[in-house]
Amino acid sequence: MTTPPKRRTDSRLWQALGRGLGLRAVALAAVLSLPLAMPGLAQSGGSSVLRPVPQAAPAPAPVIAPPPRALAEMGAQIDALLARGQSDEARLAARRFLRQVTDSIGFGVTNAQLTAAPAEGFGMFARRADNRYLTDEPVYAYVEVYGFSMSPLADGGNRLLFDVAFTLETPDGRQVTDGMIPMGEVMLDSFSDPIDGFFHLTYRVTGASGVYSLRTEVIDRASGQRAEFRLPVEFLPPGAPAPGSK
Repeated sequence: MTTPPKRRTDSRLWQALGRGLGLRAVALAAVLSLPLAMPGLAQSGGSSVLRPVPQAAPAPAPVIAPPPRALAEMGAQIDALLARGQSDEARLAARRFLRQVTDSIGFGVTNAQLTAAPAEGFGMFARRADNRYLTDEPVYAYVEVYGFSMSPLADGGNRLLFDVAFTLETPDGRQVTDGMIPMGEVMLDSFSDPIDGFFHLTYRVTGASGVYSLRTEVIDRASGQRAEFRLPVEFLPPGAPAPGSK
């Protein structure tokens, strides 16, 4: 079973982090139940059978138009502003420079990590010591996003929309669910112009035993661009000692 998609709209979730380049995103969670008798092959709580699904060929990468201004020219402008002591203008120009870089690259994810608990801020998390989990133990993860779209609002703000889903894959790359498991929708409104941001995610997988990859897909709804990441995990059988115990 899966939890219903979550929707959050909260301008308070935005905050400047570090040099003012980050955005803060809400937590998302989803549940996947698998019977221990046939790990990865059937879903409990219903009659539907989950079978290994061949992976579709990845869609071709979108063609990104070259920047309207040369990055070298923008860098020279920043140098000139700094030389004249115009620090505020240089900072704003640096933000435009980084926005130009991420727009040229396109939407993507980076720095995906298993964490010991939900992240507290941009880059503020404790890495998990291992990737082994007891049955029913929540799996926490952190990931950063960049190159996302911002849709202008009538009040002068910007809106970001993401859809997040995940699945389990076997070590040989077979998907064990018929489709992706929705984790929810993220809607964020801001009067800022963020360059990058982060999500903290909670996965709850029950009934699985063995080695898998958590494959997570993030969709930038406005552009339709997709990015994904994989995190290797091992779910221990019932009665197994807790990870790290003697």
